Amino acid sequence: MGRSDGKKVQEILLVVCFLSLSPVAFSACFPAIFNFGDSTSDTGSLAASFPGFTPAEYPPYGDTFFGHPANRYSDGRLLIDFIAQGYGLPFIDPYLQSVNSEYTQGTNFAAAGSTVLQVNYLSPFYLDIQLREYRTFKTNVQNVFAPPDGSVPDEAKKARLPAPGSFQSGLYTIALGGNDFTFGYTKGLTIPQVREYLPLVIGNITSSIKNMYDYGGRNFIVWDLEPHGCLPYMLVLINHTPADLDANGCIIAYNDNAKYFNDQLSIALASLRASLSDINVSIFKTYDLKLDLIKNLTQNGFQFQTKACCGVPNEYNFDLRVNCGLSNVIDGVNLTAVKCQDPNQYVVWDGVHNTDAANRYIANQFFSGRYFDPPFAVVPEGCTLAEI
Repeated sequence: MGRSDGKKVQEILLVVCFLSLSPVAFSACFPAIFNFGDSTSDTGSLAASFPGFTPAEYPPYGDTFFGHPANRYSDGRLLIDFIAQGYGLPFIDPYLQSVNSEYTQGTNFAAAGSTVLQVNYLSPFYLDIQLREYRTFKTNVQNVFAPPDGSVPDEAKKARLPAPGSFQSGLYTIALGGNDFTFGYTKGLTIPQVREYLPLVIGNITSSIKNMYDYGGRNFIVWDLEPHGCLPYMLVLINHTPADLDANGCIIAYNDNAKYFNDQLSIALASLRASLSDINVSIFKTYDLKLDLIKNLTQNGFQFQTKACCGVPNEYNFDLRVNCGLSNVIDGVNLTAVKCQDPNQYVVWDGVHNTDAANRYIANQFFSGRYFDPPFAVVPEGCTLAEI
């Protein structure tokens, strides 16, 4: 079967899947998702803002699932895509996508390269900007359903927007913070220097949740930081010796810094919970999840963690100077970042981001409810999950 035939089969399967999602069967799940994040959950915001400049717009991104680039930093779906599917929702369209967007299921404010802090790094869409977009979006939705001038609401516009009640009953997901670390590391800052500004990162996350709470949000899940020292990107960026690595080939000190952040984030969110009534806020513990995955790699169906699927062939299948799918002449040698034969064997797609297979695995752990602190009713009473 050729590539075009495979793509048609996938499209047919998607149609069948979505047609089979009964509104009755899935009515008790979260009706909408409002996501804030970086490239790990960007479904097209950065590409919509700077078309032609983002790697995810070009092959081989999207190859495994979509059969073409889908403005996602993976060979297929992101974790947020799988979560939406599990709740019987369509993929969440990016807030900044002006054509063919459908927002009845929520909105994705994530943009690749985003940070929590306002720093001059990869993207201008730091957390406060995403929060401003959210507030503007909610106000505009309310004005459509109840026009300020007292006119009759436009039914056609209402049909493409979430019901106002979805802002309270919907799920808010926040997957940010990783770029605040790499911002410092790429500037040559030491671990203690990066650690100095982490209280500001945590403070901005908690204050943003409080702001969303004031706007009606009640259900929040915050991603903690994964073990950074296991990523091919970090293993190439940071000079290290074998003594710096743990048994899994990860840089111990950089994993410890991520864990320090997670511990402090947990304390801050516990304080926030204590100060607000009627709020559900929990950490999705991707650090523990990823470590468990790495320790039991082959049992979970994978072969490679510290090697990228798409990259320049070397120890980590990654070179900072050559993006996935591209070529570059380095010191007179033409280097090409090529895709591996079987992405399903790899946890990491391009040195930083997960493969479709890894995101599916993580989504299954998400819906199992095992990796939450404190426990979170990820499957609300009466909710029937769709297969992912």
